[in-house]
Amino acid sequence: MLRTKIHIVLSAIGAILGLSAFVCFCIVYANIEAGMWALLSGIHASLTLMLHCHYLKESLHVNFSRRALQYIGDFGMFGFVTGTALTLFYIFLEVYYGTAVMPIETSIVIRLVWSFMMMKWGFMLYYFTRKYIQTYNDHQLFQENPNIEET
Repeated sequence: MLRTKIHIVLSAIGAILGLSAFVCFCIVYANIEAGMWALLSGIHASLTLMLHCHYLKESLHVNFSRRALQYIGDFGMFGFVTGTALTLFYIFLEVYYGTAVMPIETSIVIRLVWSFMMMKWGFMLYYFTRKYIQTYNDHQLFQENPNIEET
């Protein structure tokens, strides 16, 4: 219970920071790539926050089927893989070119940070959907499968 509340707070912080960084980098600094990675990071954190809140209220099984949770987990895995590839790409660019953090409009380091955050929140979303899928019991599993006939 306490652990779930801590996860809720951390996910809320991640969602707020990701969405505010999107506005900041896209509108104020015109670093569109960093803004897009911050937005995707915020979306993954928001979905993780939503799952934690439903789990805490014990309404996860009412609002989400196993298949829906699997789709959300797949979206998290996509974010993780994409974030990992982008993080490695930006590390290469930073090592190769050795640019500074300033000016923010062209900073590779800021893009690197937000691609890493997207990788982190994508993994967290995938991890927690898998964890919450395991809480389904066998009775709920058989209720969702339309191909199994009742005897």
